[in-house]
Amino acid sequence: MNDHELNKLRANLLKAAIDRATEGNVSAFGRRLGYKDGAFVRQMLNGSRPVTEKTIRQIEAIPGLKGWFSSTQSAPRPEAEHKSATADASISAPNKPVIETTSDAASDNLDPSRMTVVQRVSAALASKIGPAEFAAVIGVSLEAAKEWLNGAGAEPTLAHLIKIQEAYGVNSVWLAKGKGDPGVEIRFNDDWKPIPITNWRPVPVVGNAQLGDDGYWADLEYPVGHGDGYVDFPSRDPNAYALKCKGDSMRPRIQPGEFVIVEPGHPYQPGDDVLVKSKDGRVMVKRYLYSTPGRLYLVSVNDAHAPISLTDDEIDKVHFVRAICRPSSWRPD
Repeated sequence: MNDHELNKLRANLLKAAIDRATEGNVSAFGRRLGYKDGAFVRQMLNGSRPVTEKTIRQIEAIPGLKGWFSSTQSAPRPEAEHKSATADASISAPNKPVIETTSDAASDNLDPSRMTVVQRVSAALASKIGPAEFAAVIGVSLEAAKEWLNGAGAEPTLAHLIKIQEAYGVNSVWLAKGKGDPGVEIRFNDDWKPIPITNWRPVPVVGNAQLGDDGYWADLEYPVGHGDGYVDFPSRDPNAYALKCKGDSMRPRIQPGEFVIVEPGHPYQPGDDVLVKSKDGRVMVKRYLYSTPGRLYLVSVNDAHAPISLTDDEIDKVHFVRAICRPSSWRPD
């Protein structure tokens, strides 16, 4: 077979592929190949442009056309059989994936990320379902359904893509971005594997911390007994305790009435929230800024309160603040 005969045979097979994939719509078939329209395809049909090996690979990457140019079944079929092949397929189980995880769409020679959204919709579903069913399931007009299945028309919304995933098992991320695998194997029944929270124990509330009165201090109010209730929090520090906060110097990070969880055994670094108690019993919660020999520098989140510094001789203790808990986390003894 010479080149002329080979190209004529390929042109005939190309025409049959167009009839099968897009019901004879040359422009739609051209878009399925990644072209703007059907101009190049028409040139291949009339013999002015050869059907190259690269084009054959692109055509055979279209679902339903795999091995088209080497199969003995790729000749045009009778009209009745053609209509039967393009009739709407019945879907008895809408949640069952229409395409497998390792489908032709996943192994396309064409890069899915270079295709448009409607081209990916077409690549995944055009050979699987008919436009009437597709329109009814997705909730679009019949004309829009035909365009999408032919890889043309306005771009579907994210809501449409999610409906496609729910009904036909096509990964909506693959449809939208061309990334990942087009098939969805697990939907609606993903394994529930929560990360367990361990070391959950009651942290005693031992007093109140002043967030700031004009940037200054206030005395710690010790309750009667060991503590004033508890805050449930997963702390690993056996000496952890909680304080109820008052004032506004740490707004909006800490609101009055919230509890801070303090862990004495945890080291603190610049930028951490800390509780500082002076030797005369005054207590505050501030953000640790930095230290110099013999002095500690602190700052409030609220800019209305000026930064302060304390000498080592003035400080009784500095403890790391692990977390902030809402008032609803408190419970009585």
